[in-house]
Amino acid sequence: MSMYRRVIRIGEKSIGVTLPKQWLDSLNIGLGDLIEVKAVEDMLIIKPVVSEHGSSNAVVLSSGDSSDEAMRIIIAGYIEGFDDIMVKGPRESIRRAYQIIESKLPGSLILEGEEGIIVKVATSETNIDLKMVINSTSTILNAMFDKISTYLESNDSSLLDETVSMDDQVDKLYFLALRTIKKLSFRDPKESIDDTIIVKNMEHVADALDRTARTLKRMQNIESECLRELNNRIKDVWSYTLRAINSYQSGSKEQALKVIMSREELLNRMFNLVRKPCGEEMAGIMHELQLIIALSVDIAEATFSNYVRSVTRRQPSKEIDKDDESQLNET
Repeated sequence: MSMYRRVIRIGEKSIGVTLPKQWLDSLNIGLGDLIEVKAVEDMLIIKPVVSEHGSSNAVVLSSGDSSDEAMRIIIAGYIEGFDDIMVKGPRESIRRAYQIIESKLPGSLILEGEEGIIVKVATSETNIDLKMVINSTSTILNAMFDKISTYLESNDSSLLDETVSMDDQVDKLYFLALRTIKKLSFRDPKESIDDTIIVKNMEHVADALDRTARTLKRMQNIESECLRELNNRIKDVWSYTLRAINSYQSGSKEQALKVIMSREELLNRMFNLVRKPCGEEMAGIMHELQLIIALSVDIAEATFSNYVRSVTRRQPSKEIDKDDESQLNET
């Protein structure tokens, strides 16, 4: 349902628009409640942020005997933006599941309820800067690449252990980012889609680096020439990935295009290594590097969506047509 309202003066220096009471009642908004007003293209979006009447942001979910099932249910509830997640089922399995993922869910703690285990979340998404989350994730990915490359030069296995542990840090940022995007997607739905693509692909890059580090830990007696070649390819993919992320962060469609256009050349370098005598040993790692290349291209392509949207925002909004204007005058 829509209607026209006139902008009116409120007091000496303020202007405003009145809203129908039934609309506010349906959203449980009352005097003193905090709302967010956002300009999106040619629209104004109004959404409650905190309600004193307390819409309880809670959900009750059931889990089977498996800790894996309980873990995925808790993660899904967290990402969906619930602040109170009650999980019914075998308590020991639920506790064990939470212990595994606790470090990945910022602002969460576990409580014992009468009917089940309650995961409470105290994170305020309105204070989360997604750009900062993406920047932080990029910094961690840079460090993961660096540690793998340094290991190939030094054979210090502790660097691989550090790489694996850093994947947990990326997961933590990833879950926080998805929770924030889902809760605040009303601000700009199109940008939320791009942000989701970016954080998801960056998390997949971290997973691929995690698997690469674990594979290297299992490999023994690799020829020094093969190690040098592998390190060169990792450095190539390292630079390629960071350029893709930077193209999104800076909004540079030119840099994004360079990333996309250089994909084939980079893949050919990967295939050349596989064809060498040590290629069979390296096949698993080459697969991970090819996956990272594909994920980087997705990030670069999202930059173009961002660019088109930014151009659209700068274009003048449409004027009200005559029918709309007459209806406005009647109101």
